[in-house]
Amino acid sequence: MEELPIRVNVKIADRPYRLSVDPESETVVREAAKIIQEELTKYRELGHTDTQEALAMIAFDSLVLKIRGERKMQRLQQMVFDKITQLDHVVAPAIST
Repeated sequence: MEELPIRVNVKIADRPYRLSVDPESETVVREAAKIIQEELTKYRELGHTDTQEALAMIAFDSLVLKIRGERKMQRLQQMVFDKITQLDHVVAPAIST
């Protein structure tokens, strides 16, 4: 039986948002909203009183982290591919004899 989307209410920058998410995504969505609120508080404490400016900085920081993570993942995938290729070069001759 297919799980139906559920409604999740989250609050970001004092504004409520009602989202439809898969049940397995609910905790991630709530965690993301909580992190945004924490980052918003941090930026406000640093003097960014304009909510839009603080949210823009949060979005920028999040995208930088995402890009860094993607690049790190690509490097790790390439390292794994290279190691597998090296192993194949070692094992293939032994198997064919």
